[in-house]
Amino acid sequence: MNVSELKRGEHAIVIKVELPMLLKERLRSLGIYMGAKFVVLKTSFKKKVFLIQTGGCKVALDFELAEGIRVLKT
Repeated sequence: MNVSELKRGEHAIVIKVELPMLLKERLRSLGIYMGAKFVVLKTSFKKKVFLIQTGGCKVALDFELAEGIRVLKT
């Protein structure tokens, strides 16, 4: 399952980030890495943008980034 498949209010744990190294490093600096827990705060109307919160950081992900982050729903 990917972040793009989650709905508002759902909690998940990152199990794998399948993106180029530069994007992985950027996401890691924002708190999105293997084992990180987060909650989906909002999704745009057509699920093109996802606002998630991990730790104390809120991060907006576009659809392509959300597709590259594999998660396990909790």
